[in-house]
Amino acid sequence: MANQRQKHSRSLKAKHIFFLFIILSLLSFHTVLYLSHNFITASTPPPLHKFLRSNDDDKPHPAARGPNPLPQKLTPALIGAQRGHIHNCPIDTNKLAYWNDPMGYFDMNFHSPFASSSSGRTKYLTFEPDQGGWNNIRMSMENMIVLAAAMGRTLVLPPDQPLYLLKNDEARRQRGFTDFFNLQTKELQRHVPIITAEEFIKKEGGLDVVTKTKSNAKDQQIHVPEHFKKGVKEVMAHCEHRLKSKIWCGKLYDYYKEVGYVPSVHGGKNCFIFDKYSLENDKMIPDESVVENIKKFCGRRKAVYYDKQMQDTTLIHFRTSENVFRILNHFYSFVHFTDPAIGNFYKRLIRDHIHYHDSIFCAASKIIQSLQKEGSKHEFIPDKEGGGGFSSMHIRRGDFQWKKMRISAEEWYENTKDYWRKNEILYITTDEKNKTFFEPLARHHELRFLDNYEELAGLSDLDPNYKGMIESVVASRGRIFVGTYFSSFSAYIGRLRGYYGMSGNLMWYGQKDRRDEMQKWVDPKTSYSAREFPIGWSGIDGETVPSEDSF
Repeated sequence: MANQRQKHSRSLKAKHIFFLFIILSLLSFHTVLYLSHNFITASTPPPLHKFLRSNDDDKPHPAARGPNPLPQKLTPALIGAQRGHIHNCPIDTNKLAYWNDPMGYFDMNFHSPFASSSSGRTKYLTFEPDQGGWNNIRMSMENMIVLAAAMGRTLVLPPDQPLYLLKNDEARRQRGFTDFFNLQTKELQRHVPIITAEEFIKKEGGLDVVTKTKSNAKDQQIHVPEHFKKGVKEVMAHCEHRLKSKIWCGKLYDYYKEVGYVPSVHGGKNCFIFDKYSLENDKMIPDESVVENIKKFCGRRKAVYYDKQMQDTTLIHFRTSENVFRILNHFYSFVHFTDPAIGNFYKRLIRDHIHYHDSIFCAASKIIQSLQKEGSKHEFIPDKEGGGGFSSMHIRRGDFQWKKMRISAEEWYENTKDYWRKNEILYITTDEKNKTFFEPLARHHELRFLDNYEELAGLSDLDPNYKGMIESVVASRGRIFVGTYFSSFSAYIGRLRGYYGMSGNLMWYGQKDRRDEMQKWVDPKTSYSAREFPIGWSGIDGETVPSEDSF
């Protein structure tokens, strides 16, 4: 009898557990459906704080970086995110991955409220590469990615072409953005489809179409006109930015200008504003606080608002290779979203997707680990995020146009000697070829340069144009970094350090009157490319405007 009661009791427990499992499964299923429905149907994404679990509010999320990461209640965009990984490297280098992969739940399901799908037709954004050095080119390209993503457009990359100071491979002098970044990941493509110029021409150019008819005139609105067809065919795969060249890039760009809309914007004279109210109502914004924020952001620049004309046109072309249309700004100092949660999303999009190829990080990691091994002999220990164990400098010489920034090695030492610790190794990235220049520094510290690690890092097996990118990663992991003011290379190292969660108090400049530029919170201001600003990385996993509170 007792055995029967026990069997009956166990049977009831099993049934209760089974029914509880069914109920929980249904609840989870409906929760997923509800969240998915809200993401897909809402024109504005739900507030980030709705993703928080109250018992985790005061703990940092595992994807939060830095020695003192912010609590989860201030970084709701990280919910569901995981730290990225670096693949195909013989050593463990994952601490160098400052990005998240996947992004958080909010970001994975984000849909731009400025994208228009009313016509059902694919819309495009085309642009021309900046004609400055690599970091100017990268800076301009990041703006194009943000603009295309926000507008809901397919981004058309320029043809491969020789890029200034990136002509170190005699066998192949043309380069494109995909040589340095992986722009074809599924998650990035969901937010901003990216194709080549050749793919665009083959899909939309109508090179085999000669006449228009009423039935296909709409489809042909961006077809290549007859007088452009020969030239476009010649340059759609690769071109040169030389007027006398047979493959002059202008043959393609002139076609874009004729069939597309060309915004008259310049990074130093304009700021680009995305505001939902002004777009939908074609009126000035009534909220005075929003207007004041726009004025603060733009400074002396004239605001250009994203409007119906831009939204409705099939192709928008940015003439960014020309000085009068140059956008030499960090994307977060040129493009302003009046909703800070949306603005922070695009800052995360760049952080989490626009990073160099894994092979660049792998080579950099080999150098960093070697430096840290040397540093450990003098009891310099890396922090928990893998930074430090050595310090770093960028000493710009060469063709640098800012003559006052080109100071002597004696000045470099005198201006920075208080930052270094005794016996600390200094890694120096520089374009100065004469090593005797550095003797005033070498008297006090062991110096290391990229060529000390040629064999260790396997540099001969890599694209020779990767060297500067490898150096930027190495320099970003120094305990202290001292850069050259007005150098976009030094500036980008500062942003990488921000992505890694390193304090701005650990970066300085070597020029005496600029030394402490990174020691305090400064919003973007004139000479936007001279340095980076913490608003680009600090507090961007929240839904409010980044401020000194998160610095």
